[in-house]
Amino acid sequence: MNRNARVNRRCRIATSLWIALSWCLLSTAAFAQTPLSDGKPWTPKRTADGQPDLQGFWTAEVGGTYDLTDPRGGEIRVEEVAKAARGAVRTPNRSRIVEPADGQIPYQPWAAEKHRELRANADNPRKPEHIDTQNRCLPDGALRDLLHGGFRIVQTPDYVLFLGEENYGFRAVPLDGRPHLGPDLKLWMGDSRGRWEQNTLVIDVTNSNGKPRLDMVGNFYGAAVHFVERLTPVGPDTFDYQVVVEDPAVYTKPWTLAARFKRAHPDSYEFLEDACHEGEQSAEQMLIPALRPPQ
Repeated sequence: MNRNARVNRRCRIATSLWIALSWCLLSTAAFAQTPLSDGKPWTPKRTADGQPDLQGFWTAEVGGTYDLTDPRGGEIRVEEVAKAARGAVRTPNRSRIVEPADGQIPYQPWAAEKHRELRANADNPRKPEHIDTQNRCLPDGALRDLLHGGFRIVQTPDYVLFLGEENYGFRAVPLDGRPHLGPDLKLWMGDSRGRWEQNTLVIDVTNSNGKPRLDMVGNFYGAAVHFVERLTPVGPDTFDYQVVVEDPAVYTKPWTLAARFKRAHPDSYEFLEDACHEGEQSAEQMLIPALRPPQ
């Protein structure tokens, strides 16, 4: 066997092993999202000041924000590409959106047209505005930041803190009943105010600047968006998340997203540094063709 033949054989073996490993890891875990709460009450442990204890490191059971209506992004999407190359049938998705029942965001006509353009150019952007804000290392906004990657919750008597591992998504949620900021102040992460309703942490988010995207395929909201988030512990290592999204300028009616989160790391875990594209200022340099799956 000559040298080129040996190299080609190694490449085929490595590719086969990679696909097999992806299949084993992803098909058994990533595609199956545990059903949300069955309604049975769970009594969580309490912090020293009596709050339900949500502290620790968390991640969504089905992580990533490639598409809210088909959340299989990141490594799961890589596996889909490998399956497509083998001619396999695509696994049915499950939308994160639970209301409306069709799992779709109820856009106003103008907003639906804008989203169609963003989606069509998500993988091969032709204009700077086609590029996902997350890829430009801009803040994810309150909702997307939790679904994007791992985060830590820290509680004090007066605050619940969300510390994100990626894109520096930090939020301090006061619990003291203070009013929201004035309407003229708009923020990437919005302005959060929290309260406890029995074991559920309810977070009211206003004052967004309307610039973050909801996912990589261009789902979006405007500066008038209003989030009401609910985090409810349903077991020692899980909590259910539900958020109602309202923005009459963009949507025809409010819609609801749901996800389950699982404990990700022991308390001794330390965040890895996420520098992203530090100092990147030229979106035009990102306008390059994306890799396409084999035909």
